[in-house]
Amino acid sequence: MAAPSRQAVCIIAIVLLFAVCSLSAAAQEQKPNLEIANEYIRIIINTLEENMGRFSVGTTGGDPDRIGDENQHLIYGGEEPWTSYTTVRIGNQNWVYGNPTNRRAGKNGLYGQVVQPPTIIDDKLVSSWQLGPILVTQILSFTRSITSGLMDTAKIEYHLENTDVVSHMVGLRLVLDTMLGQNDGAPFRLTDRAVLTDTVFYSHEMPAFWQAFDSLSNPQVISQGTLAGGEVTPPNRVYFSNWGSIVDGLWDFNYQPGRDFMRAGEFELDSAIALYWDQQPLRPNESRTYVAYYGLGGVTITPGELSVALTAPWQVKADQRHRETFTIVAYIENTGEGEARDVTATLRLPEGLELLNAGDSLQRRYGNLAVGETYQTSWQVIPNGAVSGDVSFEVLVEATNSESSLAKRSVQIVKPDYLEIDLIGPLFLSVENERLSPLPMEVMAKVTNTGGATAYNVEAVLHHPLIRLARGDVPVKRLGSIAPNDAVTVTWYLDPTGISGQLVYYLDVISDTDRYASNRNEVFIPYIEPKVFVGEPQTSQGRVAAGQYFSISVWATNIPDFRKAVLEVNYDPQYLEIVGRSLDITRGTLFVDPDPEQSLLLKWDIPLVDNLRGVVSGISGDRGSMQSSDSAFGTLITIHFRAKKSGITRIGLSNVAVFDSKLIPIDVRVIDRDIVIE
Repeated sequence: MAAPSRQAVCIIAIVLLFAVCSLSAAAQEQKPNLEIANEYIRIIINTLEENMGRFSVGTTGGDPDRIGDENQHLIYGGEEPWTSYTTVRIGNQNWVYGNPTNRRAGKNGLYGQVVQPPTIIDDKLVSSWQLGPILVTQILSFTRSITSGLMDTAKIEYHLENTDVVSHMVGLRLVLDTMLGQNDGAPFRLTDRAVLTDTVFYSHEMPAFWQAFDSLSNPQVISQGTLAGGEVTPPNRVYFSNWGSIVDGLWDFNYQPGRDFMRAGEFELDSAIALYWDQQPLRPNESRTYVAYYGLGGVTITPGELSVALTAPWQVKADQRHRETFTIVAYIENTGEGEARDVTATLRLPEGLELLNAGDSLQRRYGNLAVGETYQTSWQVIPNGAVSGDVSFEVLVEATNSESSLAKRSVQIVKPDYLEIDLIGPLFLSVENERLSPLPMEVMAKVTNTGGATAYNVEAVLHHPLIRLARGDVPVKRLGSIAPNDAVTVTWYLDPTGISGQLVYYLDVISDTDRYASNRNEVFIPYIEPKVFVGEPQTSQGRVAAGQYFSISVWATNIPDFRKAVLEVNYDPQYLEIVGRSLDITRGTLFVDPDPEQSLLLKWDIPLVDNLRGVVSGISGDRGSMQSSDSAFGTLITIHFRAKKSGITRIGLSNVAVFDSKLIPIDVRVIDRDIVIE
C-alpha cells in the first residue's frame, strides 16, 4: 500500500484531534457530580439521572495537625455517591429523596419529582424534590465542628414543607454509609463504649457525638458524627448496624442486638448509621427542618507506649446565669511491646472546671491492657461560671510496668448567647374608606445576640390574642443561628379587621440555651360599624350624564363571620333603567372564592329585574358553612344602569338580611345613595 500523503496525514490528525476533543467535552458533560470543597473536606452530590441527589463526604487536607488523612473517604461512594440515602416517611409510605436507583440502597422506595436539580448556591449544594404532598429541600454545606472548632464538618440539612391542604404525619431517616479511608469496620466510639455490634441509642441517653478511628498510633481518618450541639436537630434514635441490613429496610430494618457489622448477605465488615427523627404532624403550609453534622473529629493525640487521645467540645458556654455541661473523653491504646499492667487514667481539672457529680471520681482503673488494645473513658464536667477564656485540662495515664503518658487539651469558656428583642409596631390604626389602615398591620422584631457565643436554632413566636395573621403568614419564624453582636430582623403581617379595642401582642424567642419574652405591645383598633351600602357610581367620564351608562355596586363591609346575604335594590324607573336585564348584573366579589388558584363561584342566585317598578329582587348569595369570611369586605352585586334623564334620584336597598356562618342574623347599617344625573 502506498504511504499516505502529508496532506492526508494532516487531515487524519485534525480528525483525531477533533474526536479526542469531542470525547473530552462529552466526558465533561457526563461528569457524575457537583462538588464543594475547603481545606479540610469536600462534599460531592450525584447529578446523574440515576441516584441524583445522593451525596458523599471525603477529606481534602484533612486534620491540619496530622499527616496521612488527606484525600480519604468519610462516606462511601466517592465520585459517584449512591450507598447513603434519606427516607421521608409520610403516613405509612416511605419516600426516598432524589432520583430512583437500580441498586440495593432504597431501590423499592417511592420516588417523587425533581423540583430543583443539584445546584451550587452560595457555596452550598442545594436540591429539592416533591415527595407526594411534601416539598423536601436538601442543603449540603460546611460548618464548624463542636470538637475541633474548624470548618471540617458537613452540615446536612433537610427542609420539609407540607404543600397539601390537610395535615400529614411526617418523619425522616438519614442513612450514612460511614467509611474511614479504606477501613469500613472500625468501631463507633461513644463516651465509654466502643460499638462493634448492632446498637441503638434513644434521645434520653444520646451522647453529644460519636467518633470512629482504626488506631491511635497511626489513625488514617478520625470521623465524627454530632448528635447534639450547634445547629443539630437531636434525633429521636440512632442505630449502628451493618450497611446491608439498614439500606434493605426503607424505614424499619432487620435490627439484631449483638450482631457484628458483617454486611447482610455477604462476608465483609461494612458499618453504617441511621438517624431517625420520628413522625410528627405537619400542618398545611407548615415547614420543619432537620440538621445533622458529619465530618472530622477533633482529637488531641499524645503518642507513647501508652498512647492517649483526648476529645471534648472546643467551646462551652458559662456564666453565673447559665452553665453548659460537656463530656471529656479519653482513649488509651497500648502501643508498646508488652502488656500494660494496672492501668489508670486520672483527670486533672483547672480552676473554673469541676465534675458535674461531686461523688464521681477523677481516676479510672482499667486493670491490664494488651498490646494493641484500646480503652476509653469519659467524665461529665461543668464550668463553675466564674472563669472565662481558654483553660486546659490533663489526663495522666499510668501503668506499673510502663512509662506514663500525659495528654493535654484546652477548652474555651465563653459567655452564653443572650438575645435582646426590639418589637416594633403601630400604636393605633386609622379608618380609610371603611377599612382599617394600614392593612395588613406590620409588626417587626429585631433580635440581637449580645452574648459571647452563637445562638443556635433560634425561633421567634408571635403571640397575637384576638388579632388574626394575614393570609399566608405563620406565627413561628425560624431565625437559624445568630452570631455574637449580630442581629436578625423578622416581620409579621396581621389582619385586625372585625375586632376593635386596645389589643396586645408580644413575642417569645427561643434558642438552644434559653427562652426570652418581649415587652407586651399595645395597639388601638377603632370600631367600624358593619354596613351594607350603595357605592359611588362608576363611569368612564367620571360623572353621570343623561343617556349614558354607569354602574353601582352594593357593598358589605366589616361584617363579622359573614356567610349569606339577601336583599333588593330599588330605583326610580323614570330616571334609570337596566337595559340588558340580568345581563347587566354581575355577582359580587364576596361570592367568589378569594383563593386565586381556586377561582370557585360560590352559591349566588340570578336576580329578577323589573324595570316597570324599578326593583331588582331575589338577590341572594351563600358562601356556605366552610367559606364564611372572618370580616367581609366586598361587593354583594354590581348593576349596570342607563341614565334616562337629568335630575337627582335615589338607589335604595330594602329587605336586607345578613347572616353569619350559623345562619344567625347580623345587625348591619343600611345606607342608600342619591345619584346626580347631569
